[in-house]
This record gives sequence, structure tokens and C-alpha cells, in this order.
Amino acid sequence: MTQQEKMDEFWLWFESQSKWLLEQPSLEIIDELAEQLANVDSGITAEVSNMTENCDRELIITAHGDLLRFELIGTLVQRAPQIPGWRVLALKPPRGFSFSINGKERLSISDWRFVPLKSSPEFDEIGLRIEMPEQDVQKLDADSLSLILESGVGEVLLSLCSHIEFGSSKTAGALSIHSLAETISDWALVRGPKSMRAWLPTLEQH
Repeated sequence: MTQQEKMDEFWLWFESQSKWLLEQPSLEIIDELAEQLANVDSGITAEVSNMTENCDRELIITAHGDLLRFELIGTLVQRAPQIPGWRVLALKPPRGFSFSINGKERLSISDWRFVPLKSSPEFDEIGLRIEMPEQDVQKLDADSLSLILESGVGEVLLSLCSHIEFGSSKTAGALSIHSLAETISDWALVRGPKSMRAWLPTLEQH
């Protein structure tokens, strides 16, 4: 079976189950979706938005930042049929940072700042230092920080960052976390890999 045939088989399955899937909590259907998508490619999976009364649910096909699978996901989403109640998206979109996360202590994400890190005089790679209150530093590891940043700037923009570090230092000239997506996107348009420019998300203007 060709990969395109596997894609079409996935959408036939999804379309046949779409009404049932629409009524299920996200956590109840993620494993089933992942299993079906693995038949297309083992490196892709999905996220599903929560149920709402007035909006279609989002089915987001993701490679968790694996650049080599972006084109595959783009093709898969292009082959998706129109399915009532569902909106299909390729790769996790930027959501912004106007949120907080509760744990033992609350993470004050909206107050974080960042410093772009240049890895060469040509600035042909971009890295980030995320600066935050010490209590937030104590709550985070690299994986949890990556998930937060991916929610904020989206899968494509985060995948362009070759290095990410974080700490509580306060660098003069550090920028608000709310301008992070725009900063990465601006760099990518000028100095980023040309092959990635077609994937750059459209950012809302504030």
C-alpha cells in the first residue's frame, strides 16, 4: 500500500467514526487516533480540542517538531475530506502566552521574558534564553518548558530554535514573551532556511 493510500484509508476511517469521535472527551480518543495515524507514519500523532457548543472541534496533526515530517503532514491534511463538526489543522498553531499553569505554585508565563541567542556572526541559527521568576525555574524542566513554548509560538516556529535555555537572570533588553513568535518569524523570513518559509504561520497583529 502506498503512503497516499494509507492517508486515504485513515480519512475513510476518521470519516466513518467522526460523529462518535465528536462526542467523546479528548483524552478518550487520543490513543485511538495515534494508533490509526501510526499506520500512515509512526512519527505523527494528533491533538484534539475540547468540546464546545458553537465551534467545530480541532483535529491537529502533529510531528512534535520533527521537520522531516512537516511535508507529510501537509499532504495528509490536504487530502482530508470536509467532515461536519471538525476542523483539520496541519501542525500545532501559535496560541500566544496569555495563560498560566497551576501546579504547586502558579507559573507566571505571561510575565516571562526572552533573549535571542546568536550562534554565529551570520545568525544562521537562532537560540533562546527564557528568563522567569526563580519560583518558575524550580517548577520546570526542559521538556515542560518546550511544551509551553510550543503552545505559545506553535510547532513550526519552535522547531526553528536550535538551542533553548532558561533561568532567573534578568538581562538588560530582554523582550516580553508575547513578542517571541514575531521575533522568530522575522528571523526566519530573513535568515532562516528557505525550505521552511512556506510553513511559517500567519501571526495576528496586535
